Amino acid sequence: MSREFALPGTRARWAPDRPVAIEHYRIAVAVHPDERRITGETTVRAVVLARELRRLELDAVELEVTAVTEGPHERRFTHDGRTLAIDLGDVRKTGAHLEVTITYGARPRRGLYFVGPDAGYPDKPTQVWTQGQDEDSRYWFPCLDTPHAKATSEVIADVPAGWYALSNGVLLEDKADGERRRLHWRHDQPHSCYLVTLAAGELVTIEDRWRDVPVVYHVPRGREDAARRTLGRTPQMLELFSKLFGVPYPYPRYAQVCVHDFIFGGMENTTATTLTETVLLDERAALDDDEEALVAHELAHQWFGDLITCRDWGEGWLNEGFATYAEYLWREHIDGRDEADLVLDEFLEMYFHEDGDRYRRTICTKHYDEPIDVFDHHLYDKAGRVLHMLRMQLGDELFWKSLRHYLTKHRHGVVETRDLARAIEDATGKVLDDFFSQWILDGAGHPELKVAMEWDEDTRVAEVVVEQTHKVEGKTPLFRMPVTLRFRVGAAAADVDVPVDVEDRRHAFHVPLADRPTQMIFDPGRGLLAAVETNKSVALWAGELAGATLAIDRAYAARALGKKGGPRALSALEAALTGDRFWAVRGA
Repeated sequence: MSREFALPGTRARWAPDRPVAIEHYRIAVAVHPDERRITGETTVRAVVLARELRRLELDAVELEVTAVTEGPHERRFTHDGRTLAIDLGDVRKTGAHLEVTITYGARPRRGLYFVGPDAGYPDKPTQVWTQGQDEDSRYWFPCLDTPHAKATSEVIADVPAGWYALSNGVLLEDKADGERRRLHWRHDQPHSCYLVTLAAGELVTIEDRWRDVPVVYHVPRGREDAARRTLGRTPQMLELFSKLFGVPYPYPRYAQVCVHDFIFGGMENTTATTLTETVLLDERAALDDDEEALVAHELAHQWFGDLITCRDWGEGWLNEGFATYAEYLWREHIDGRDEADLVLDEFLEMYFHEDGDRYRRTICTKHYDEPIDVFDHHLYDKAGRVLHMLRMQLGDELFWKSLRHYLTKHRHGVVETRDLARAIEDATGKVLDDFFSQWILDGAGHPELKVAMEWDEDTRVAEVVVEQTHKVEGKTPLFRMPVTLRFRVGAAAADVDVPVDVEDRRHAFHVPLADRPTQMIFDPGRGLLAAVETNKSVALWAGELAGATLAIDRAYAARALGKKGGPRALSALEAALTGDRFWAVRGA
């Protein structure tokens, strides 16, 4: 039995108040790698939302603040190591504009990281890079560090002369000054401050293009060929996602930088994704693997996470679920449905392990100790599978129409689950509140199903009995789900798909057919997020293995026959091992 996700007494975490709307951050930061230190000056431009504001509070963890000014005026401040409170000198009314500049230094423990040679790795390059998600930007510049506060930004990076520095947006200036180099970046579309980035070191640049958009890769010198192997399909991904999502890539530039010792696989900073340098595969490794799932995932975030952003981290599936599902979309496009279905199967297994061995929770939750706690297989893999079910339920035309409306309606904004549900309703007229309640907001776990399939020769009717066998307790409901039953009558015949709705503890479906079926498949393609135990004859399993349209169904049939045993099963397995056209079926 999986334990509870949140410990008893854990309080709900909601998006904090915003007494001001930050309009722009101007972050000038000098990097001193020998001292593992930065010195900075951040200017915050904002408009007052509160009725009256006397004091501006910003997140500023462990920054050594030395001065705060507003125009020519010095402002008094207090700083407790976490919050910088600035006395504005007088009361500011709603709609008033203010601009304060904070001067500070820091040796950040989080948010901004220095890497370099050590005793174990004497050849490691010296670099600095940031990682703001989820609430770590506050460790390197003062800000309102919450995803629902969006602003434009510029970063002026002062780095050693031999270095390159990457940030968001477009490069306005690149100027050498003796032993230092100054690069000035500006991003003129609002984004959350966790997406503000800086990555600097001795990097080389590889330039590519998609349509009129520069596509750029920054990697350590000597890794250029590996960069092309790993990242070279980025323009194709940009084309695919622009078409599928119905909104062309929304920024003037897209860069990817590979850095050492990155703490995650990748991070989708707006216009400038950071990746771990371990994705740079040599020729031998590239024969067996690729990193295109990660590349596609971070790129999809430029729409889902950056262009529109979860309002608070409890809604983080709206970022990560879509980016995870984009891994499937890319594989479906480049390698076909059969390869992509293996990706979905992997998502399912990752979620099942977490649900069975660790905890069960709703995908959307406000109860957690730290935001990083929700970044788990429920948020990524289960949410990706739920989106696939949503696509199946709507059909491709309405699914993509809904996403186009969702992205357009909330462009540059922040979203909650209800915004996606309303966007679908606006675009299609379909009210899917029950779907989102069951799978995202209120329901936890998944259906556990026993399915019995058999043919009655006397009545010439196929009978399919479906039972929900899981315990209905806590937040795990009796599920409601549309599903397809697939039949094949005769080896050369077309598939006959029969849609049904499963909503009770037990259902018996009766389907008249012209003759004995050679195949009876529950949920062809295995798209349902469920643990399914199917009982049917060896003949039906053998028919599925020999001729099911989808490879994932043939693979599941192979596993079932392996457990059945007997001459008929052995014969079917031998034929598939040497004759099936798809490698994963032969492997199964």
